[in-house]
Amino acid sequence: MRTLDYIHLDASAVSNVVASLKQLLADYQVFYTNLRGFHWNIKGHGFFVLHGKFEDM
Repeated sequence: MRTLDYIHLDASAVSNVVASLKQLLADYQVFYTNLRGFHWNIKGHGFFVLHGKFEDM
């Protein structure tokens, strides 16, 4: 298997970047899930305004 090393990072630096990106992706997934929950469970007088705002996000 051939790999291309354009940014010249060593293995420890790459593993730190990968770990950080995994955490960021997990955080975004939780954020998106919470946002969808808010979108579908809005109640009250501000329903239409908030529902639209959450839809845009």
